[in-house]
Amino acid sequence: MKNTPLRPLALLLACSLSALACVNVDPETNEIIPRGNQVLKFEEVERGAKQLKVGMSKREVVTLIGSPAEKGTRGDVWIYLPERPAVIVPGRALRLEFKNGRLDSHGYHAIVLGARL
Repeated sequence: MKNTPLRPLALLLACSLSALACVNVDPETNEIIPRGNQVLKFEEVERGAKQLKVGMSKREVVTLIGSPAEKGTRGDVWIYLPERPAVIVPGRALRLEFKNGRLDSHGYHAIVLGARL
């Protein structure tokens, strides 16, 4: 079978649509629900993240930007994710690292399919 230029485009479109199906939507309001255990929408997390300071306690961070979508196995790495998976449009996630219960570092990282943040 001949490989036409439309074939890769069709594959990309199919993958994109299947990924969008993973987005959770509130059936009553039709609003997109934050991923994982994350409470706030990512745009709210981004606004609050401007006030993050090294040395903050976990409680202070949760008060500021809510709970994360994911936590590392020991609870020292927190990941905040946008509502929509980054398939066609590049996306970023907020990653926080704690040491001894205090914020040690934080920053945004590109979301790359299959890569750990």
